[in-house]
Amino acid sequence: MNSVQTHIDKILNHYSQDEYSSDMKKALDIYIAKTGQMNEESEWYESRMNSFNDWFVFNYRRDDGTRIIDQYVIDEGIDDDLAKSFHNLNYSLFLFQKTNFRKQIVIRDILHNKKIILDKDNDNIGLLEDDLFVGRVIELNGSHYLLNGLCILPREVYSALKKEAKKIRKQNNEVKEQDFLLELENLKTKSLNYSHITSDKIFTFG
Repeated sequence: MNSVQTHIDKILNHYSQDEYSSDMKKALDIYIAKTGQMNEESEWYESRMNSFNDWFVFNYRRDDGTRIIDQYVIDEGIDDDLAKSFHNLNYSLFLFQKTNFRKQIVIRDILHNKKIILDKDNDNIGLLEDDLFVGRVIELNGSHYLLNGLCILPREVYSALKKEAKKIRKQNNEVKEQDFLLELENLKTKSLNYSHITSDKIFTFG
Protein backbone atom coordinates (compact mmCIF):
# COMPACT_ATOMS: atom_id res chain seq x y z
CA MET A 1 0.00 0.00 0.00
CA ASN A 2 2.88 2.38 0.73
CA SER A 3 3.94 2.18 -2.91
CA VAL A 4 0.42 3.10 -4.06
CA GLN A 5 0.27 6.08 -1.70
CA THR A 6 3.71 7.17 -2.89
CA HIS A 7 2.37 7.33 -6.44
CA ILE A 8 -0.70 9.28 -5.31
CA ASP A 9 1.45 11.78 -3.39
CA LYS A 10 3.70 12.20 -6.43
CA ILE A 11 0.67 12.80 -8.66
CA LEU A 12 -0.79 15.40 -6.32
CA ASN A 13 2.53 17.20 -6.08
CA HIS A 14 3.16 17.27 -9.83
CA TYR A 15 -0.34 17.82 -11.22
CA SER A 16 -1.20 20.69 -8.87
CA GLN A 17 1.64 22.94 -10.04
CA ASP A 18 2.43 25.20 -12.98
CA GLU A 19 0.33 24.47 -16.06
CA TYR A 20 -1.77 21.92 -14.17
CA SER A 21 -2.80 24.21 -11.30
CA SER A 22 -5.89 25.39 -13.20
CA ASP A 23 -7.03 21.75 -13.46
CA MET A 24 -6.89 21.32 -9.69
CA LYS A 25 -8.66 24.63 -9.03
CA LYS A 26 -11.43 23.74 -11.47
CA ALA A 27 -11.71 20.26 -9.98
CA LEU A 28 -11.96 21.65 -6.45
CA ASP A 29 -14.71 24.06 -7.52
CA ILE A 30 -16.66 21.17 -9.05
CA TYR A 31 -16.10 18.97 -6.00
CA ILE A 32 -17.33 21.67 -3.62
CA ALA A 33 -20.37 22.30 -5.82
CA LYS A 34 -21.22 18.60 -5.64
CA THR A 35 -20.33 17.85 -2.01
CA GLY A 36 -20.70 21.13 -0.12
CA GLN A 37 -18.43 23.86 1.21
CA MET A 38 -15.15 23.01 2.94
CA ASN A 39 -14.18 24.81 6.13
CA GLU A 40 -10.48 24.79 7.01
CA GLU A 41 -11.37 25.17 10.68
CA SER A 42 -13.58 22.07 10.69
CA GLU A 43 -12.40 18.84 12.30
CA TRP A 44 -13.54 17.14 9.08
CA TYR A 45 -11.38 19.29 6.78
CA GLU A 46 -8.48 16.84 6.49
CA SER A 47 -10.73 13.87 5.71
CA ARG A 48 -12.60 15.91 3.11
CA MET A 49 -9.35 16.97 1.47
CA ASN A 50 -8.25 13.33 1.37
CA SER A 51 -11.52 12.47 -0.37
CA PHE A 52 -11.07 15.34 -2.81
CA ASN A 53 -7.50 14.30 -3.59
CA ASP A 54 -8.57 10.74 -4.45
CA TRP A 55 -11.48 12.05 -6.54
CA PHE A 56 -9.17 14.49 -8.36
CA VAL A 57 -6.67 11.77 -9.23
CA PHE A 58 -9.02 8.92 -10.13
CA ASN A 59 -12.44 10.33 -11.02
CA TYR A 60 -12.25 13.94 -12.20
CA ARG A 61 -12.61 14.23 -15.97
CA ARG A 62 -10.85 17.07 -17.71
CA ASP A 63 -12.28 18.88 -20.73
CA ASP A 64 -10.81 16.28 -23.09
CA GLY A 65 -12.40 13.43 -21.11
CA THR A 66 -9.15 12.14 -19.64
CA ARG A 67 -8.33 11.70 -15.96
CA ILE A 68 -5.19 12.74 -14.11
CA ILE A 69 -4.33 9.07 -13.51
CA ASP A 70 -4.53 8.39 -17.26
CA GLN A 71 -1.91 11.03 -18.00
CA TYR A 72 0.31 9.90 -15.12
CA VAL A 73 0.35 6.30 -16.37
CA ILE A 74 1.50 7.51 -19.79
CA ASP A 75 3.95 10.17 -18.59
CA GLU A 76 5.66 7.86 -16.11
CA GLY A 77 5.53 4.68 -18.18
CA ILE A 78 3.78 2.80 -15.39
CA ASP A 79 3.98 -0.99 -15.80
CA ASP A 80 0.88 -2.79 -17.07
CA ASP A 81 -0.10 -4.46 -13.79
CA LEU A 82 -0.05 -1.24 -11.77
CA ALA A 83 -1.72 0.69 -14.58
CA LYS A 84 -4.54 -1.87 -14.61
CA SER A 85 -4.93 -1.52 -10.85
CA PHE A 86 -5.14 2.26 -11.13
CA HIS A 87 -7.67 2.11 -13.96
CA ASN A 88 -9.87 -0.49 -12.23
CA LEU A 89 -10.05 1.27 -8.87
CA ASN A 90 -13.27 0.43 -7.01
CA TYR A 91 -15.09 3.61 -5.93
CA SER A 92 -18.08 2.62 -3.83
CA LEU A 93 -20.17 2.62 -0.67
CA PHE A 94 -18.79 0.18 1.88
CA LEU A 95 -19.63 -1.34 5.24
CA PHE A 96 -16.94 -2.49 7.68
CA GLN A 97 -18.29 -5.93 8.56
CA LYS A 98 -15.67 -7.51 10.81
CA THR A 99 -12.06 -8.46 11.41
CA ASN A 100 -11.62 -12.13 10.56
CA PHE A 101 -9.55 -14.76 12.39
CA ARG A 102 -6.55 -13.87 10.20
CA LYS A 103 -6.77 -10.29 11.52
CA GLN A 104 -7.89 -9.04 8.12
CA ILE A 105 -10.61 -6.42 7.76
CA VAL A 106 -13.67 -7.62 5.85
CA ILE A 107 -15.78 -4.96 4.14
CA ARG A 108 -18.98 -5.19 2.14
CA ASP A 109 -19.20 -3.33 -1.15
CA ILE A 110 -22.84 -2.30 -0.90
CA LEU A 111 -23.06 -0.65 -4.30
CA HIS A 112 -21.64 -3.64 -6.20
CA ASN A 113 -22.90 -6.30 -3.77
CA LYS A 114 -19.68 -8.14 -3.00
CA LYS A 115 -17.36 -8.93 -0.10
CA ILE A 116 -13.78 -7.65 -0.01
CA ILE A 117 -11.01 -8.78 2.33
CA LEU A 118 -8.40 -6.09 2.86
CA ASP A 119 -4.70 -6.75 3.16
CA LYS A 120 -3.27 -6.71 6.68
CA ASP A 121 -1.51 -3.43 5.85
CA ASN A 122 -4.94 -1.80 6.28
CA ASP A 123 -5.02 -2.37 10.04
CA ASN A 124 -4.52 1.33 10.80
CA ILE A 125 -7.37 2.83 8.77
CA GLY A 126 -9.19 4.18 11.80
CA LEU A 127 -12.53 2.49 11.17
CA LEU A 128 -14.73 0.48 13.52
CA GLU A 129 -17.00 -2.47 12.85
CA ASP A 130 -20.34 -1.38 11.34
CA ASP A 131 -18.86 1.87 10.02
CA LEU A 132 -20.51 2.92 6.76
CA PHE A 133 -18.38 4.91 4.35
CA VAL A 134 -17.67 6.08 0.82
CA GLY A 135 -14.16 5.24 -0.31
CA ARG A 136 -11.92 3.57 -2.87
CA VAL A 137 -10.30 0.15 -2.91
CA ILE A 138 -7.40 -0.75 -5.17
CA GLU A 139 -6.47 -4.34 -6.02
CA LEU A 140 -2.76 -4.92 -6.51
CA ASN A 141 -1.05 -8.29 -6.90
CA GLY A 142 -4.12 -10.08 -5.57
CA SER A 143 -4.42 -7.94 -2.43
CA HIS A 144 -6.92 -5.18 -1.69
CA TYR A 145 -6.05 -1.83 -0.14
CA LEU A 146 -8.25 1.02 1.04
CA LEU A 147 -7.16 4.52 0.04
CA ASN A 148 -7.03 7.42 2.50
CA GLY A 149 -10.03 9.35 1.21
CA LEU A 150 -12.94 8.14 3.35
CA CYS A 151 -16.30 9.76 3.99
CA ILE A 152 -17.87 8.12 7.05
CA LEU A 153 -21.67 8.15 7.04
CA PRO A 154 -24.24 7.82 9.84
CA ARG A 155 -24.85 4.16 10.64
CA GLU A 156 -28.56 4.72 11.17
CA VAL A 157 -29.12 5.40 7.45
CA TYR A 158 -27.68 2.04 6.36
CA SER A 159 -31.03 0.57 5.29
CA ALA A 160 -31.98 3.61 3.22
CA LEU A 161 -28.57 3.71 1.53
CA LYS A 162 -28.58 -0.01 0.83
CA LYS A 163 -31.99 0.32 -0.83
CA GLU A 164 -30.90 3.27 -2.96
CA ALA A 165 -27.61 1.57 -3.86
CA LYS A 166 -29.55 -1.40 -5.20
CA LYS A 167 -31.52 0.92 -7.51
CA ILE A 168 -28.32 2.52 -8.75
CA ARG A 169 -26.64 -0.86 -9.26
CA LYS A 170 -29.46 -2.06 -11.51
CA GLN A 171 -28.84 0.86 -13.87
CA ASN A 172 -25.27 -0.37 -14.49
CA ASN A 173 -24.09 3.17 -15.21
CA GLU A 174 -20.72 4.34 -13.88
CA VAL A 175 -21.60 8.03 -14.16
CA LYS A 176 -24.75 7.56 -12.08
CA GLU A 177 -22.79 5.55 -9.53
CA GLN A 178 -20.29 8.38 -9.13
CA ASP A 179 -23.08 10.96 -8.90
CA PHE A 180 -24.70 8.87 -6.16
CA LEU A 181 -21.47 8.61 -4.19
CA LEU A 182 -20.80 12.34 -4.44
CA GLU A 183 -24.36 13.02 -3.33
CA LEU A 184 -23.72 10.88 -0.25
CA GLU A 185 -20.76 13.12 0.57
CA ASN A 186 -23.00 16.15 0.05
CA LEU A 187 -25.62 14.74 2.41
CA LYS A 188 -22.90 14.05 4.98
CA THR A 189 -21.87 17.72 4.75
CA LYS A 190 -25.49 18.77 5.25
CA SER A 191 -25.82 16.47 8.26
CA LEU A 192 -22.81 18.18 9.85
CA ASN A 193 -24.13 21.65 9.09
CA TYR A 194 -27.65 20.85 10.33
CA SER A 195 -26.85 18.64 13.29
CA HIS A 196 -30.22 19.43 14.88
CA ILE A 197 -31.94 17.47 12.09
CA THR A 198 -31.89 13.67 12.31
CA SER A 199 -29.91 11.84 9.63
CA ASP A 200 -32.93 9.97 8.30
CA LYS A 201 -34.50 13.31 7.37
CA ILE A 202 -31.38 14.37 5.47
CA PHE A 203 -30.42 11.14 3.71
CA THR A 204 -33.50 10.96 1.50
CA PHE A 205 -33.74 10.21 -2.21
CA GLY A 206 -36.37 11.12 -4.77
